[in-house]
Amino acid sequence: MTKLWHIKLGRMSEKGMQILAKDDHLYGHKIKDLGFYEHCVFGKLYRNKFPKAIYRTKGTLDYIQTDCWGPSRVVSLGGHKYFMSLIDDYSRRKWIFIMKHKSDAFKNYNQWKALVDNQPGKKVKRLWINNGLQFCWSEFNEFYKTGGLLCIIWLGIHLRKMV
Repeated sequence: MTKLWHIKLGRMSEKGMQILAKDDHLYGHKIKDLGFYEHCVFGKLYRNKFPKAIYRTKGTLDYIQTDCWGPSRVVSLGGHKYFMSLIDDYSRRKWIFIMKHKSDAFKNYNQWKALVDNQPGKKVKRLWINNGLQFCWSEFNEFYKTGGLLCIIWLGIHLRKMV
């Protein structure tokens, strides 16, 4: 019965429960030794916070992270099953493109690049890809032959400078 009171009182300490029993707040129940109660130990644990991220980028469009997601089990009303996200590492600004096919990623990337290239003095310097093959096509390589973009493929597969 001691463990039941211990649970009902929100994992109260044995000493606190003895004080309640002495004042007859536990309806005549006597408190015995609780012993080791595994769930109490886990309940009192806490997780350290993650350290704050340190961003080494100096300005917007220095480092862009991109990912494609899909196919979704539920197709949208327009027939879209995929989406592509682009995130600027410096400003944390996000762009989302909804796509019918994963192969539309290159087309959407070109539209996005045309949009951000209109900003004076800003060019995409590094593009981070999570090993998705949506950007590893010959048309993507041809597009960046003169751009000088550093393309970083996740999982250490390769690091290439497209020039």
